[in-house]
Amino acid sequence: MQTQNKIKELLLETILELVKCDFIAIQGKLQNGLTINDLREELGLWALTVPPDAAYENVAFYKYNDGSGYALEFELWIDNQSSDLTLSCEALLDENQKIVSFTIENLHVL
Repeated sequence: MQTQNKIKELLLETILELVKCDFIAIQGKLQNGLTINDLREELGLWALTVPPDAAYENVAFYKYNDGSGYALEFELWIDNQSSDLTLSCEALLDENQKIVSFTIENLHVL
């Protein structure tokens, strides 16, 4: 559970970067062909807001069968309300269950 809490902290940091449109910080977290221009275009359609702390209890974690990490999804908040705009991320772990990377995999409407 401690690992998931650390992943939630990285998710919170990433969401704050998205809300602030801090594309420099976000750049190093992009994967799967997702670009800053893709994010700018998508985020330009919405007024992202910081979710309340309780919202982070709704992070969907999917543990990889080989133990190498987690995929996670989180519904972003728009105009102070939960939305269908979903952030998909991945956290990879080493053999000691330490987080070695945290990346943004996708941003999409479910």
